[in-house]
This record gives sequence, C-alpha cells and structure tokens, in this order.
Amino acid sequence: MAARILIVEDNPANMELMSYLLTAFGHTPLMAFDGVSGVRLAHEQLPDLILCDVNLPKLDGYGVVGALKADARLRHIPVLAVTALAMVGDRERLVAAGFDGYLAKPIEPEQFVAELAPFLPAGPAPASQTLLIIDDDPFMLEMLADFFGQQGYTLLTALTAAAGLALLARHAVHTIICDQRMPLMTGTAFFERARQLHPDCYRIMLTGQADNAAIVLAVERGDIDRYFTKPCDGGALRAGVAEGMRVQAMRAALLAG
Repeated sequence: MAARILIVEDNPANMELMSYLLTAFGHTPLMAFDGVSGVRLAHEQLPDLILCDVNLPKLDGYGVVGALKADARLRHIPVLAVTALAMVGDRERLVAAGFDGYLAKPIEPEQFVAELAPFLPAGPAPASQTLLIIDDDPFMLEMLADFFGQQGYTLLTALTAAAGLALLARHAVHTIICDQRMPLMTGTAFFERARQLHPDCYRIMLTGQADNAAIVLAVERGDIDRYFTKPCDGGALRAGVAEGMRVQAMRAALLAG
C-alpha cells in the first residue's frame, strides 16, 4: 500500500536518496531538515510513518520522538531512528526513548524500502490477480517484485523472455511487465508471442532506450498496451498495473462470452 512517509534528516544526500527510493516504490515522501520542522510537519500532515535522524539541528532525534509520543494525535505513528549506531547501548537507548525501530546508516538501497514494510499500513490485497515481471537485470527484477509484492499481487518473475513464455504456458497471468532490451529475445518479440498465448492479458513494456520506434509499432499492432520509460514513477506504474488488471478482466469476459 502506498504511504505518506515523513523524513526528518539534515543531510541533503541522505534525504535525496531516501526520497528517491520511496518515490520509486510509489510512496509520498514528506521532508523536514531539522527536528523542530519535523515535529511541526508531523502535526500538519499526520504521516503513516516517520524516519528520523538522531543527530539533528534545533531538536535532536530523541527530542523529536519524545514530542511525538507525548501527543495523543501522533503517538500511534511508527517512528524509526536513522542512525549509524556507533556506540554500545545505542539500540537500547533508542527503544527506551520511544523509537519503534531503527535503520542503520549508510542506507542500503536494495534493502531500504523492504525494511519499512513491517511498519506500514497494510492495504487490501487484490484477489487472485497474477502479475508476471520479466527483466534481465536482477536488481531491477527484485526491486519491482518487492514493490508489487507489497501491493498484494501474486507474482511470477523471470530473467529471460524464454523463461517468461514458459511461465505463461503454465499459469493464468493477468498483467505482464517486461523489459525491452534483453538477450536472445527482445521485449517486443516476447509480447508478440505472449499475445498469442494469452490474448486477454494486459501487456506493459519498460524501456531505457532512447529509440522507441519498435515499441510504438508494437503498440499500434496491439502487442503492447502501454509502455513506460525508465526510470519511471512508481506511482504511475502502480496505477498502470491496476488499470491493466481491470482491462484484463473485461477482455476475459468478452472472450468468454
């Protein structure tokens, strides 16, 4: 489920990295660069989760969490400390101060959003909707799988187009996300085959290429329903998949009827 997440962090580089990762996964980052501003923004915006650096100007992280937990309107919001945890006893002190958990610095991009999942509100899971994701970049594949796994879809993943076709032959798939530039078989060639196997399936292309002529032709033929250029906005991609699930259901009903 997409969430509104307040980041209280005075380091611009750390703020930029965390904001980028949250946006990529469809969340909305709210930013404060000192403790006083962080407490004020929490009052104004009532975020779903708060990430708070410990060493902050004006009011440090301990002062921030103390103010938040003392307020009846805010004490239910999980607050995670973002800290290097360099000293013995730091973890115990954080918990005793009221933090609900912590993230260790430096931030690990591959793990960051997954570490937040236990503290985010759970959204309703789409029932029996299967999403197939194909990308030859293991990092991108894992990132997309983590993102859409949080949305409640049943996931199938493949690193090659051939593996994706094998999954299509064995499973009922509702929407597909596929990269264009892959070895042996391009995304456009894959979608031409996929359309023959599952004509009702909604087909989304991801591409980092500057020349999209082949993709535009595939859209005109009907092999591809929609495409996104990398890096793409997580919220827009999430909305595209949700729309794809609705379109697939209508197509399946028409083909059956």
